[in-house]
Amino acid sequence: MGSRTGLNNPDAVAVDAAGDIYVTNFGAATPATASITIYAPGATGDATPTATIAGSNTGLSTPQGIAVDAAGTIYVANDFIGGPASRITVYAPGASGNATPDRSISGGLDRPRGIAVDAAGNIYVANEEADNVTVYAAGANGLTTPIARIEGLNSGLFAPSGVALDAAGNLYVTSIGSGPPVPASVRVFASGANFDATPTVVIAGANTGLFVPFAMGRDAAGRIYVADGNNTVTVYPAGASGDVTPLATIPATSATGGFHGYGLAVHTVLDKADEVDP
Repeated sequence: MGSRTGLNNPDAVAVDAAGDIYVTNFGAATPATASITIYAPGATGDATPTATIAGSNTGLSTPQGIAVDAAGTIYVANDFIGGPASRITVYAPGASGNATPDRSISGGLDRPRGIAVDAAGNIYVANEEADNVTVYAAGANGLTTPIARIEGLNSGLFAPSGVALDAAGNLYVTSIGSGPPVPASVRVFASGANFDATPTVVIAGANTGLFVPFAMGRDAAGRIYVADGNNTVTVYPAGASGDVTPLATIPATSATGGFHGYGLAVHTVLDKADEVDP
């Protein structure tokens, strides 16, 4: 943190295969101040970005979640508060400055939050207002009908916020819930799930420590990390289910900062995955 970082109301983070760090910044009240700042692997303190994507051509407006695929392509969920319809903006690897998106995806989005991309390039978006997750085909562009939409009573989704995928294509979703009988939860859906799919796994209950779960991620060992609005990150073992007690609960401190975002805290602790006892 500091004046050199270019951070301005940061919200979410992603890390690419090389370890470069990508951060979405809301900026001030106007869309033109939104940005993506990119930092070298291991950057810390008052680090200067290696690149910044910002300007009127970028299409950024209230950027929320961010994902980077294996090729380095950048995907950003834009909420567009007070502006045009929500959309996903997609930037070429190495994009910088006032870069025009390679693609801009709209259709089926409603207050998009977390975003993830699978190995085939399909895009998964948590829509907090619509209580669903929409999936877009690789290469989707313009006004597009999702190829899948997970929603409905059986799904149990209520204000979904974060999304993550495992190597098998299973989809992990944080659901903020509305209190009993729809508690805060992490819900896991089988690869290819669609419509009113029933989750294969639900993590929920008093022992979980979930309160207002926002961002989430998984490490190589399958452990699940959830950044919560109560300023904690909770860590669950691989295969966790039901009213499970976390392996660890990481509280916010002056060093970590708060954990309210759509990727920021989760990816910060993912680099420390090996420090959590299995």
